[in-house]
Amino acid sequence: MEVLAPYLGQASPWIVLFLTVVARLSFVVFLMPGIGDQVMSARTRLFVLLGLSAAIASTGAVPAPDAQKLADLLQLLGSEVIIGLGLGALLRLSVWMLTIAGTVIAQSIGLAQFLGVALEHEAQTVTSNMLSMAGTVILLTANYHIAVVDGLMRLYAEIPLGDVAQVSWGMIYGSFYSALSFALMLAWPFVAANLFYNICLGFINKALPSLMVAFVGAPFMVGAGVMLLAISISGMLIIWKDRALQVIGWL
Repeated sequence: MEVLAPYLGQASPWIVLFLTVVARLSFVVFLMPGIGDQVMSARTRLFVLLGLSAAIASTGAVPAPDAQKLADLLQLLGSEVIIGLGLGALLRLSVWMLTIAGTVIAQSIGLAQFLGVALEHEAQTVTSNMLSMAGTVILLTANYHIAVVDGLMRLYAEIPLGDVAQVSWGMIYGSFYSALSFALMLAWPFVAANLFYNICLGFINKALPSLMVAFVGAPFMVGAGVMLLAISISGMLIIWKDRALQVIGWL
């Protein structure tokens, strides 16, 4: 702990420990659904990060890092940031599934032009916003943020400080592929309904060329899609919750 000793004296070991915890938790907090959303101010997220890091560093669950030189400390912090990025991406992936599914649903039922509040870096469709906010509320009411803190403290034994090699990157890539396929599966009934609608529209247009079927079919497709979404959204979220915890993997 000689890195900061000339400047901070006896407080330097705890400062180094605090910095390593902040490095791992930075991406986890800023990508966590609910807390890491853009609607939360950066100051609030920063306060959560610093407070949570101080609490975890004070528990004694994190071993004291062995960084005697500044180069060793910078390498350790860089490794912890990479580890935190992998863990945080898995957390955010649980909501990205609903965002992708909502985008596909909106394009299938004709609501892709209606944009909602930008929960992330850009405005999403109304269905994406609705599903993302509903999923975030479900996770928060299920105390998943407490499970995240517990999982982070447990992972210090499974993934030691700076040991990037212990991170299963293959599992992370597989989780992304699984999340994408599951999001498309959630939206598949709406894609099938849109396909059936276009096939019927083609037959009607062939039989009655003079009839402007689009003026009748488009409102019908939007209304039928909204009704189907209202009927199926509760079941979609129930199935998604079980799958989301599997995708996160480390909770």
